[in-house]
Amino acid sequence: MRNQTLSDKMESYPDLMSCFRGSTNSRQREEYRQFLYRAIKTQLTKRQTQMILMRYFEGMSVTEISEQLNINKSTVSRTLNRALDRLTDLAKLYFALK
Repeated sequence: MRNQTLSDKMESYPDLMSCFRGSTNSRQREEYRQFLYRAIKTQLTKRQTQMILMRYFEGMSVTEISEQLNINKSTVSRTLNRALDRLTDLAKLYFALK
């Protein structure tokens, strides 16, 4: 059930799709969504995945995430930035090889 939620909501979060700016082709956008879904589930650490889901799919703020996980806001921010950097790097590599 959680997998369907992740896949279904992927397009609703433009910040998460920002590494694919400029592409309007619906077939390409679907490929990007599938790539992000797989990358989030397989290429991020458990903590990065958890925070990405909380931030972009549950709509929680950095402050809310830090309170729920009982960690510093700067740690949440750094972890999210690293996860997004990782997704961007993976996307550049993946789509350059296609």
